[in-house]
Amino acid sequence: MQIGWCTLATPFIREDGVGDDSTSYAYDGGRVRKWNNGQDIAYGEGWAAGDTIGTMIDFNKKEITFWRNEKCLGVAFTNI
Repeated sequence: MQIGWCTLATPFIREDGVGDDSTSYAYDGGRVRKWNNGQDIAYGEGWAAGDTIGTMIDFNKKEITFWRNEKCLGVAFTNI
């Protein structure tokens, strides 16, 4: 599973979803990585059943941040 943000231009096809192109950003708690434009980098913490995952996009700072169980995992993406 991945959670994130995308634009209306993000193509969702058979194996591509949020984070797989330049118009979307994602956090994958299973693989503990962040994704953008199909590239992945280590980020965050692994999640488990019952966890609450949050995300915020700050348009003023042009940043995306994620949380796990109310713990901030830090800024995942900048200059969005």
